[in-house]
Amino acid sequence: MIEPLRRLLDELETTLDAGQQQRVHDLHAASLRYEPVPRLPIVMQYPLSDAAVHQPFPHREAWRDPQKMLFNELTAGFDARICCQHLVGDDLPFTVRANLGTVIVASMFGGRVEMLEDNPPWVRPFESREAFGAVLRIDPTDLSAGLCPRLMDFYRSFHDLLAGYPNVRRCVRVVMPDLQGPFDNAELLRGSEIYVDLYEEPEFVEAVLARMGEAQVAVATAVQPLLSDGPDGFCHQHTVALPGAILIRNDSPTNLSAEMYSRHIAPHDRAVLDRLGGGVHFCGKGDHLVPRLLEIPSLTALDLGQPQMNDLETIYRQAAARRVPLIRYRTNEEQIRTGRVCRRFPTGVTLMHQAGSLDEARRLMDEYRARTE
Repeated sequence: MIEPLRRLLDELETTLDAGQQQRVHDLHAASLRYEPVPRLPIVMQYPLSDAAVHQPFPHREAWRDPQKMLFNELTAGFDARICCQHLVGDDLPFTVRANLGTVIVASMFGGRVEMLEDNPPWVRPFESREAFGAVLRIDPTDLSAGLCPRLMDFYRSFHDLLAGYPNVRRCVRVVMPDLQGPFDNAELLRGSEIYVDLYEEPEFVEAVLARMGEAQVAVATAVQPLLSDGPDGFCHQHTVALPGAILIRNDSPTNLSAEMYSRHIAPHDRAVLDRLGGGVHFCGKGDHLVPRLLEIPSLTALDLGQPQMNDLETIYRQAAARRVPLIRYRTNEEQIRTGRVCRRFPTGVTLMHQAGSLDEARRLMDEYRARTE
């Protein structure tokens, strides 16, 4: 084991508190069920100081090394700091994942993964309709393809690395990687031409989406035994809890009309959610899709990456009618300091805030508790 990871795990073994994590889960779970809560759970994100003892490795190194990946997840995963939570006092569930990026499923279909400097990886789209069409001849359940072997190796390595740290294992959940969603994975492989294809060859696109969904379910099912997520009925993505086992990423479908989403995309999202249960994430303005998403019976949560671009009051009213929670609502400092966010959304919501520093996150968390508890 590399020395920085050993020092970090030794420290966390003595500082992490399983009772505190149980209280965090109970608060998240109550809000997700639309039960009365003393306050909405909130996760604080903040930059890591240059003076911090545990500095993450460059992402390009962690992407190839499970020890460095685990270290980065414990110190900087999703800009939420497990190693500093006791200093902030927020409601962060402790989670780690094999953060190989958005490219896992696309890599199974021959997508060419590229990485520039220290940026997350992406897939260079196929250059022709014919090359893209070849994905229909690929077995979507072949877990020897693309990044799948590395993914499985990372998860097995996580368990080996944590074997000697029982308290860390009790407190930190090993959770699902980012597997995107049927349409987002197809868009990675085809690029923006996927929108033209939807008009010109909708049946072809739907055949591709079916393959993408099969692959997503296959990878999730294979990874599941290597996870320590839960408890039963809950999983964690983007550092927050949600009901179910998967979070579909649906950034690309926000460019479509509600009608096109319902006709061409929703059946494939539903196929994944019917198998696994879980939520849907989208960035950008997607409130026009929310009523159609809420028609999917197996949908358990909505994750809005940029809530400020959407009509939140309307979405909350629509989601609350079906008891579908809104997770990871990014709120501003004023709403936290005054507690106004808890008056807008008394339950059924979990919060996230980007603070300027650890000290700012701690002060804001203290004010939020004083105002709401």
